[in-house]
Parts: sequence; C-alpha cells; structure tokens
Amino acid sequence: MKFFYAGLLVTAAMALVTPGQADDSDKFVVRGDATKVIMEQNQINVATAEAISKACVEEAVKQGVRVSIVIYDQFGEPVYMYRMDGQPKVAIETAMMKARTVVNTRQPSKATMNQVLSGRSSELRQYSFGNFANSGGLPIVINGNQMIGAIGVGGSAPNPPAWSDEICAWRAMTKVLGPQPPLLPDIQRTAAPAP
Repeated sequence: MKFFYAGLLVTAAMALVTPGQADDSDKFVVRGDATKVIMEQNQINVATAEAISKACVEEAVKQGVRVSIVIYDQFGEPVYMYRMDGQPKVAIETAMMKARTVVNTRQPSKATMNQVLSGRSSELRQYSFGNFANSGGLPIVINGNQMIGAIGVGGSAPNPPAWSDEICAWRAMTKVLGPQPPLLPDIQRTAAPAP
C-alpha cells in the first residue's frame, strides 16, 4: 500500500512539474497556427533569436568591440542575422560558418577546433564536411536536450578567458534562456596538423 501512495505522489509531482517546464520553453519556440504550417514543434522563434542577438550586441558594446551574429534553426535555416556597423564581409561569413558547424555537429564549434588543435582531425577534413574549426558557435538548447537552433558569432578578436565571440554568445544565451552548459576548454596545438 505504501508503494501505491508513493507512486501516486511521484505521478502527482511530475504532473505539477512538467506543465511548468513546457510553458517555460513555449516562449522560446514557434507555437500556435504557425506550427501547423511548418509541422514542427521545436523551432526557435524570431523573438528569442532577436533577444539573444541583442544581448550579444550589448555584451560586445561593453567590451568595445563589434560582432556579427547569425542564428539558424535546428535544420540550418536562417532565423536572424545582425551585423554591427563596421563589420567586414569575412566577419559575417565566419559567423555563418560557425553556426553551420553547430548544426552539422550538434556541438559547439570549438569542439571541431579542438579536434584540429589536438591533431585528431585536419582543418581540411573538417572543411570538407562543411565545418569551420573555430570557436564562436554554440547550440541553442532548451529542456536540457532539445536543440532549437544554433548561434554563430564572428568579428571580434579573442582575449580568453575574458572575451571571445563564443563568450559573447554564451553570455547572451545565459541572459535570455537561463544557465548554459560550461564552455569547452581552450587548448593549444599539441601535434602537427593531420594530413
């Protein structure tokens, strides 16, 4: 009988927690009639993409730098792009490549960079897969394991651990979405580049 009541209590607690979590994530994804058109329930909405971008711009302004920001949905389609004044074409392109790397690998673009730096892969090999071996791209994840998009930030000179394009993205997502996983460590090249 005790097990029955314990099971009933667990079920009741889960019923109370689950709707609250779903409601919280609802504000970050497309909902309503738009989901019927796209037949997708987990696509980042424009309001969230814009909020993340604006938060990243605020961080860049605090540092006295300029950045370009690209946000893709989980399928790699563009949702939002922002270029601060004075950003060259290469900064915009690298932001796009970093976000695309996240979509391809489902992990921070720094993971690809670390594979190259540690000699486990070559930059050419990564490029052949459509990946850019540079930090500055992060997955946009809600509910612990649902990727709803990818952000790529480019255009500023890194100064770790105080500043980098990746730190800009991480701080912006923390501000908008809440706590984010820790960033991957910065590593140094440990071996000659793989052929």
